[in-house]
Amino acid sequence: MFGLFVTMLALGAVFVAFCLVAGLVKLVFKVALVPIALAFVVVKVALVAVAAVVGVVVLVAVGIPLLAFCAALAVPLLLLAGLVWGGIALVT
Repeated sequence: MFGLFVTMLALGAVFVAFCLVAGLVKLVFKVALVPIALAFVVVKVALVAVAAVVGVVVLVAVGIPLLAFCAALAVPLLLLAGLVWGGIALVT
């Protein structure tokens, strides 16, 4: 019975030591990785800014001709829809 108690006591001490070492390793990695995390944040902010500028340029370059093209396609469909609406209004 005493051997089981000593074994449990030793396992508890090993567990506490493992938790302390894991906490220290976690703290060291957090401190060491802060500059790397900040560098990633700076890169991410720069990419978002560049993407916003590229998006506006693409919107202006492609958007106006695309709107004109869609308007040219929509005119016949709108005329057809008007004729259908007029025909339904005439019949009902």
